[in-house]
Amino acid sequence: MRWWLMVLLLLLGSCQQRPGEREVRVVVSGNGRLARAKAFAQKLSEYDLSRVRVTICNAAGDPERLADCASGNPALFVTVGGVETRTVVEAGGSAPVIYVGLAASLDWGYVQSLSRPGGRVSGVDNNYAELSGRRLQLLKLSLPGLRRVTLLYQPGVVPTPRGLASVAAAAASLGVSLDYYPVTRADDLAGLEAALKAGGSQAVLLLPSFVLENNLPRVLELTRKAGLPLVGLDSAQVKAGALLAYGASGAAMGRQAARMARQVLEGYPIAELPVERPQEMTFSINQRVAEELGLNLDPRVYDLADEVVR
Repeated sequence: MRWWLMVLLLLLGSCQQRPGEREVRVVVSGNGRLARAKAFAQKLSEYDLSRVRVTICNAAGDPERLADCASGNPALFVTVGGVETRTVVEAGGSAPVIYVGLAASLDWGYVQSLSRPGGRVSGVDNNYAELSGRRLQLLKLSLPGLRRVTLLYQPGVVPTPRGLASVAAAAASLGVSLDYYPVTRADDLAGLEAALKAGGSQAVLLLPSFVLENNLPRVLELTRKAGLPLVGLDSAQVKAGALLAYGASGAAMGRQAARMARQVLEGYPIAELPVERPQEMTFSINQRVAEELGLNLDPRVYDLADEVVR
């Protein structure tokens, strides 16, 4: 971090933080995960903890800003995904870390076991990677004639192998063929519309990825131009324009993580705080999107839905 920026942050911190006050810093890579941070902050404020101040540091897609967010040593870091957790852990320090929706917790190497993490990191595992195959199953139930799907994924991120394996297993049992479109940075989306039109896919399925989640409006725009529905990760993405999704909402995980953070701030050792799974899972369908794309969903699938957006 530039020396002048560090000085400025220190000066601002000295002005804003009262003696004895504890900072809980929520680290966010971009707007796609901001709902998790806001829900966490709101829920933690309801506990009325003494001399605790929550700050949300949103890097807005800038890696340098994300590194700045991970600097220092607050009383507690709260991270809203994999890239945020990795950045904080690799920055060093001794502050405990609670993550809000990490996919494939054990694969990252930050916890020894889900029941007893054993280090400075614990949180809520969103199960998003393992649920990728289930999302394909729900799509097939919705569109029985489905034969080909494109996977949008980010190579090189920890949850990707588990997510790809989950979808591949489901596709084999369903008789669905898969195409693969890797995205390592936002610029890679430039060719998505053309690839979808040329490939013969009937839908697009999103895998967990900080790049794709933080660029969801662009993904939705391009898939819609190609005339294809998008299968998202959670209900918020369905409300934004995805056809369907199955998973825990970011807001629900934020509230769940706030309870865990309260325990840490009250003195419970994070090394012994078990990793939790989501308490709320939602199957959401956007009927308006189905109608706009001319899709006739199997009526029986609506009986399975927890939420229908009209």
